[in-house]
Amino acid sequence: MSDRNKKTLNINIRFAEINVSKYSQYDLENEFEKDRFPLVDFKSNFQFRVINDEEKLGCLITVKIVINETNEEFAELKVESIFEIKPFDNIKKSKSGEGYEIPDVLMFNIASLSVSTVRGILFEKLKGTIVQNEIYPLADLSTLFLNKKNLHEST
Repeated sequence: MSDRNKKTLNINIRFAEINVSKYSQYDLENEFEKDRFPLVDFKSNFQFRVINDEEKLGCLITVKIVINETNEEFAELKVESIFEIKPFDNIKKSKSGEGYEIPDVLMFNIASLSVSTVRGILFEKLKGTIVQNEIYPLADLSTLFLNKKNLHEST
């Protein structure tokens, strides 16, 4: 693609809200090998939504923390990061049927910011627990955009 065919997208993006909708931590009765690495597995789910009337995009991340040794769930966290986008009409295009087409570079940035937010929240929530030294891992976010069918408009 030549430089003339590249489209420049100038937008302003900022956090509008960070909502922790769920945090659960379970009591475990087993003793665990504390030297075992990694002690836990982080199972993550990502959902995106367009909040059309407010000119915002949301990224909801659900993380379940499972003890590898016993396959028991230790904790669950749900965090939605909502971003205000200006000018909003420049970035969203309605698709035929349901959903919107949002530029991948914007979705990647929103997902990256959301993951970093979840990492910080988990770090604080897990202090003083058996998994306090486990850090929410870096993720290959490019796989999120292979299937965009989970993008929908909020009512």
